[in-house]
Amino acid sequence: MAGVSAALIAPAAFAAEGIPPAGHTIEEIVVTAQKREEGLNSVPMSVSAATGEQLARKGVDEPRDLVKIVPGLTYADSYTASPIYTLRGIGFSDTSLGGRPTVSMYVDEAPLPFPVETRGANLDLERVEVLKGPQGTLFGQNATGGAINFIAAKPTETFAAGVDASYGRFNAVDLSGFISGPIAETLRARVALQTTQRDGWQKSYTHGGTLGREDFINGRLLLEWTPTDALTAQLNLNGWIDDSDTQAPQVTAITPSIPPLAAFVPAMLAYPLSPRTSRAADWDPAANYDRNHKFYQANLRLDYKLPYDLTLTSITSYNHFTGRQPIEVDGTPLHNIEQVTYGRISGVSEEIRLAGELAGRGHFVVGASAAYDKVFQNDDTDLSYSTIAYSLTPFGLPVFTGYNAISRQRAQTQAVFASVDYDLTETVSISGGARYTKSDNKFEGCTADRGDGNTQAVFGNFWNFLRSTQGLSPNPPIPPGGCGTANAQFVPGMIHNKLNEDNVSWRAGAEWKPREGALVYANLSKGYKAGGFPILGATRNPQFDPARQESVLAYEVGFKTALLSRTLQLNGAAFYYDYQDKQILGRVLDQNLGPLLALVNVPKSDIRGAELQATWSPMHGLTISTGVSYINSRILGGFVNYDPDAVLANFDDEAFPNTPKWQILSDVNYVWSINDQLNGAVGGGVTYQTRSNSQLGELPSLATKAYALIDLRVGVETVDGRWRVSAWGRNVGDTYYWSAANRNIDVTVRFAGMPATYGISLSRRFE
Repeated sequence: MAGVSAALIAPAAFAAEGIPPAGHTIEEIVVTAQKREEGLNSVPMSVSAATGEQLARKGVDEPRDLVKIVPGLTYADSYTASPIYTLRGIGFSDTSLGGRPTVSMYVDEAPLPFPVETRGANLDLERVEVLKGPQGTLFGQNATGGAINFIAAKPTETFAAGVDASYGRFNAVDLSGFISGPIAETLRARVALQTTQRDGWQKSYTHGGTLGREDFINGRLLLEWTPTDALTAQLNLNGWIDDSDTQAPQVTAITPSIPPLAAFVPAMLAYPLSPRTSRAADWDPAANYDRNHKFYQANLRLDYKLPYDLTLTSITSYNHFTGRQPIEVDGTPLHNIEQVTYGRISGVSEEIRLAGELAGRGHFVVGASAAYDKVFQNDDTDLSYSTIAYSLTPFGLPVFTGYNAISRQRAQTQAVFASVDYDLTETVSISGGARYTKSDNKFEGCTADRGDGNTQAVFGNFWNFLRSTQGLSPNPPIPPGGCGTANAQFVPGMIHNKLNEDNVSWRAGAEWKPREGALVYANLSKGYKAGGFPILGATRNPQFDPARQESVLAYEVGFKTALLSRTLQLNGAAFYYDYQDKQILGRVLDQNLGPLLALVNVPKSDIRGAELQATWSPMHGLTISTGVSYINSRILGGFVNYDPDAVLANFDDEAFPNTPKWQILSDVNYVWSINDQLNGAVGGGVTYQTRSNSQLGELPSLATKAYALIDLRVGVETVDGRWRVSAWGRNVGDTYYWSAANRNIDVTVRFAGMPATYGISLSRRFE
């Protein structure tokens, strides 16, 4: 919810920060990174965590805003609204709705399997935990980069309620509230609702229209039932509706895919480029860019306490997503490439585990999980005013106006896992774990006719021409709506494929506590991201060949220590990742059509990096937090493929996409007493990252520049925490920056970040 409250206080943790006394110690957050409650600084791995109040104060209103508080995490836009998260250089730049991530997300440990489903995860939180490095042992495959767990605020033992409202630039209104308390002696409930509305923030530089309107509704019902002291049941029903506009990209260059045919699109060649300002963009004023995304999820968690301090836990989850999204891909009113994406996702998962203590010397977890996901996607694409459209006219064929890229995937996954940690002495502990995963993925897809017979007129005749050169008889005509993707004999039809894989993720670690409040650890872990199929407009069947699973072998050493009478918490880590078979969108060579888009594997690459996070309360009422990350990613072994301009290139020693070498995050908050009833609060944050590139090839046109964003806030709150009024600003310097850049047929475009936003917010709590 960009442009909404910077000081909006989450219902999960509303309480006046108060004024810490002199010598104030840093309060430790309790996390469940190892699927049991522990202090954050007692967990022997890299974890970033924040409470609901901290998230709200720092303006973390959506999952994408976590880049403000998590060193090493980056976010990039894709034109299908499926976000791309990269953690310590491990990411997957995919535009399909069903692309498996490398940074997995969960709500109360129940999975959100696909990034497009994560939009409303920030509602009414107790805290968020970001686990870095491969998390395959406890969180499964597709967590090679890490895992993010959103912990919802739980029902309270007594009545509580709250309302939060904010108003900001572009008529941005955010209104949320919650009611919590007992329904019966053993049953408690919490209901949270939110609506976000905003006018368009983008402005056309040719016709003056606006785009970027937001219309988002989010809700959750959480029931907690404790019929006995041994059994606790939690039912979490959540969902959201997103009818917001799709963001339009900015045209930064006219780059014809087939230069000899550029004369066929003269208006594209002459189209004015976008001004270099945050709001500038362009689109077809006659089109409607309202998306219609709906998501709902039901999670049932059962915890049963057994004798001998054992706990049996079952987490059952069902999720369902439907979407329709018109997409302005080329950033012009011309139909160089326009797309409407239709999608449907459904999935069910089950995890059951047994956890307990080892004679007071350690803990263990053993369990099994299973999941079944179905994904359908249809990209209705119009490229009638492009050089691609005229690519077969030299053969006497008509203009190719567009296609439907249709795909269906069904994935079934089973796993068994175990993890244990054991105290060798009072100061030395060891840990280990493993998970065996088996996955079966079935795929069918093709590039189909849009129902107008154009595919038969163009590709049907072209395939018959190629068959005639080999002495083969002609194919039957492609029917309206039929498939045009051809096999090795140039026979068009639906492509069927499957991918069956298995793997063993594992982790081994050791920790040493030289004194109270200090921890040194070393971990060695291996994780996997599932292989998969691309979603694209494929003319030949090799384009639908799957990419095999990728793996990361991670070496990490780190420390966590409290200093200066526990007023300073300092955490650091250094890591090395041996990365095998990284999945990227590259190209395969077709003898008749040249380089064609496909999902490919990079055989070998690595990442070297380090992080440092510090939280310091040096004086009465003052808290300073800072995080720094350094990431040096590179491709090894002389990997050769095609760059975004379809030019054959050697990518040896290139950095990964969306991976800046340096990130620096800092936040300062100061609270002081105005009188015996009121406190004042002032603060601000800075987010900085160095230059990176959106795709391999290191093309200057696809670079994302280095930038720094500054947020400010000031407010007044009652000492008892019942009222708070704040004024805030986001990107107060109005820095022009962008999160991603793409090469799309005949244009190069970028996705600009929000301009400066500002406003006021009000929070009220009832007990």
